[in-house]
Amino acid sequence: MKLMSCEVIALTIIFVYYATPILGYSNKTQELETPTTPSTTINNKCILSTGSAGECVDISKCPIILNELKTEKVDPKTIRYIRDSNLICGQIGHNVCCPKENSLVEPIPRRLPTEEEGCGKQINGFSKKIAGAFPASRNAWPWIALLAYTYGSSNLFKCGGTLITTRHVLTAAHCIRDELSFVRLGEHDLSTETDTKLVDINVVKKVVHPQFNSLSGRADLAIVYLERNVDFMDLIVPICLPTSPTLRSKSFVDLYPTIIGWSKTQEECQSVNILTANQVPVWENKVCRDSYAKFNRSYTEDQFDGATICAGNMGGGKDSCLADPGGPIMIPERYENNFRFYLIGVMAYGCECTTKNAPAIYTSTQYFMDWIIEKVEDTP
Repeated sequence: MKLMSCEVIALTIIFVYYATPILGYSNKTQELETPTTPSTTINNKCILSTGSAGECVDISKCPIILNELKTEKVDPKTIRYIRDSNLICGQIGHNVCCPKENSLVEPIPRRLPTEEEGCGKQINGFSKKIAGAFPASRNAWPWIALLAYTYGSSNLFKCGGTLITTRHVLTAAHCIRDELSFVRLGEHDLSTETDTKLVDINVVKKVVHPQFNSLSGRADLAIVYLERNVDFMDLIVPICLPTSPTLRSKSFVDLYPTIIGWSKTQEECQSVNILTANQVPVWENKVCRDSYAKFNRSYTEDQFDGATICAGNMGGGKDSCLADPGGPIMIPERYENNFRFYLIGVMAYGCECTTKNAPAIYTSTQYFMDWIIEKVEDTP
C-alpha cells in the first residue's frame, strides 16, 4: 500500500495526538493484543500478550494499523493500542508494535496484568486504618465481581470473586456449581441497577483446584473463565496478584488488609445492599487452629498450614461476615508514587458473625500462585 504524502501527514498528526503515552489502566488495556516489552536480544521485535510476534516499525510502514486509522470512525481500542504500542517500542518517533497477523484481533489473555499496565489501581483512593466497616465509595474497588446462579427464571448472587485479567475471575472452589451462569462487574448497590454501569458476562469454564478439600476447606480456590474479554475502563480494572518473589514470601501477620463485600455486617448480622469495606488484622495461623479446635471445626492436620490466611476481628461482628464467599482480602503496596492493591486471599469460611475469638479463613494466593499462573496460561 502506497500512501500519498498528504495521507501520511494526516495519519502522523493523528498518531502524535493519540499515541502520546498516558500511563494508567484505562489506556493500557483493551480487547486488542497488548504488546509487551520487546526482546533485547532480537532487534525491533515485540511480543503481543497472546504470544504472537510483532515488530517495532514506523506507523507509516504498518498497513494493519493504517487501515484502522483510515476508517471513517476510528475504534477507541485502536487508539489505545497505538498508545501502548508506542510506549512498548521505546517511545521512539512514530514506532508501533505492528502485528504480523492480518488484523488487530481480540486477545485471549494468558498472563496476569502488571503494575505498569495498571492492575490494582484504585479509583477513589483508600484510608489506611478505619475503625469498623464502612460503605465503599462508588467505583472504589473496580475489580470486585459477583457470581450469579440461575434457577429457572431467577438469578441469585451467592458468591463474590475478583477480576484478575480481562477474562478470568478468582473465587472459592465451594462457589462452583452447575447453576453458575454469569459474572457481574461494576456492581455497587444491589437495590438498583442504575447507579453504576453494570457488565454481565457469561461463564464458559470453571476450574476448581484439584486439592480442594470440602471438609477442611483447604485449597478452596477456583478460576472462572468468561465468555469474552472485559472492555476495561475506569470502572472495571483487574487487581494485582503477588507474583514477585518479594510479595510471594511476605508475611502479612499484624497488618490490616481490606475485605469488601455485601454479606452480613455488624453484630446484628444484617446483609447490606451497598458494597462495604473493612480492615481486619492478620493473625498467625496458630490462632485460627486453636480457635477452630474449640468449635470442633478442626478436621485435618494441614487445615491451617501456609495455604491459608487467618484474619478477622477477635471480637466478632464485622469481619468474615462482611466478605462474600469467594470474595477478596487485599493489601496495598507502594508502586512508584502511589499504591496498588494485591489480592492476597480468597474468602473460604468463617464462624458466625456474633462469634468471638474466631477469625475467618482465606485461601492464600501466595501459596497457590503457580497454579493460578498455570491456569491463566492454559486458557483455551
